[in-house]
Amino acid sequence: MPLTQIQPLKSKPAWYRSPAVIRHGVMIFFFLFLLHVAYDHQVRGGGPNGSPSIEAYCPFGGIETLYQFITTGGFIRHIEPSALILMGAVLLLTLLLSRGFCGWICPFGSVQEWLGLLGRRIFGKAYNPTSPWEKRLRASKYVVLALIIFFTWRLGTLVFRPYDPFLAFFHLGSGVREMPYAYAALAGVLLGSLKIDHFFCKYACPLGAVIGLIGKAGLTRIVRTDDGCKGCNLCQKKCFAHIDFLSTHTINDAECNHCLECVAHCPKPNVLTLRGAGWKFSPGAYAALLLAGLFTTIGLSQVWGKWKTQPAAVAFTNAAGKLDPGQIRGWMTLAEISEGYHLPLDALYSRARLPGSVDPATRLNQIAGRYHVDFEPDGLREVVSGLLAGAPAQKAPQSHPGGTEDVKGFMTLNEIAAKTGVPADFILQAMQIHEPVNAAQPLREWMHAKGKSIQDVRAAVASYAARGNR
Repeated sequence: MPLTQIQPLKSKPAWYRSPAVIRHGVMIFFFLFLLHVAYDHQVRGGGPNGSPSIEAYCPFGGIETLYQFITTGGFIRHIEPSALILMGAVLLLTLLLSRGFCGWICPFGSVQEWLGLLGRRIFGKAYNPTSPWEKRLRASKYVVLALIIFFTWRLGTLVFRPYDPFLAFFHLGSGVREMPYAYAALAGVLLGSLKIDHFFCKYACPLGAVIGLIGKAGLTRIVRTDDGCKGCNLCQKKCFAHIDFLSTHTINDAECNHCLECVAHCPKPNVLTLRGAGWKFSPGAYAALLLAGLFTTIGLSQVWGKWKTQPAAVAFTNAAGKLDPGQIRGWMTLAEISEGYHLPLDALYSRARLPGSVDPATRLNQIAGRYHVDFEPDGLREVVSGLLAGAPAQKAPQSHPGGTEDVKGFMTLNEIAAKTGVPADFILQAMQIHEPVNAAQPLREWMHAKGKSIQDVRAAVASYAARGNR
């Protein structure tokens, strides 16, 4: 009896070549990069001499400011040219490589995916509903997108900013009082992601909605062949979007983000592959194309001098060209404010009750912590306003409920009305603003664009009380 020739077992590919390891390596890189940007911004502050904000690296900011850029050549406040360039890069990559940005690069998507992995350890498995109502609920992100685009382009301000969980996450715990709704949304997203795969991506992400629609025209697709397919449906079980693989041979679902979990878990090699333009892509090759496309676009924009992540200069005037203390930002210094508003430095120190030991080159948001003094940048706006008006020095006002000193730029008209008892319509009328204003939007997001300052709002509130005393 002849001996049967024993075929050597095929060795598994090295662990570092697996789709999951390659993809999570890319995800970790971009997450750590944006985490560094966020931390550096919190430490150094923003402005021309500071560090870029996280919004300078958000492609959706390019979509939000697109109308204003086309019509005026300018940008909505908080948005820099880099966001517009990244938007173009992401849309181009999506046309070529479908939703790879969502599955490989987006750091907020990575956070949700990692929380989902943690949730499976806690709860045993993820809750991945597939009922018709759940699929209809996924359409809510397109509603969110439409509302954001409509109101942002109409009002010329970032209407989603006060509610943006992405922004709250990368504020690293700062500004909770100024963005309570954003932090509340973030808490909901983080908790939801523990139980539902890619919670925010599925139901509310406006950028994901744009990429999903454009991605349907992308060149790359997950392709399934019947040859060797066991029909085990493991691919669908591992898919966060629960796409029905067995009903088709080419996956062109708007929810597919090319995470390649289906390819990695398929028990039969070459049944599921990533293909495009007649080519078959390995995970490593796909990652290389994504990174090359993104960094090439950024590099070319830098060569052409178009890549800007920070404002070029400090602004001290509003849209009407009037010196406006409301333009004062926490990243400014006393020296800059003295020069910009043409005010003596010693007058600023005296009115703000700052000791002479405070270095005038110190950023406003660092003075209290560095010199252990009771100081708020908002208070300096009042000081500058008084100096510009030529008002005599007064004692620091004592806070009392409903007082005009309690009106802050981060508050909304609704909050001011509830706090002071002054109707929002009266405030707008007293400020001679006749266009519609979102009463649930912080003042600082719209008042400067209308040539107004926080002092104008406080004067309007005060006039209501004065009217009642006549």
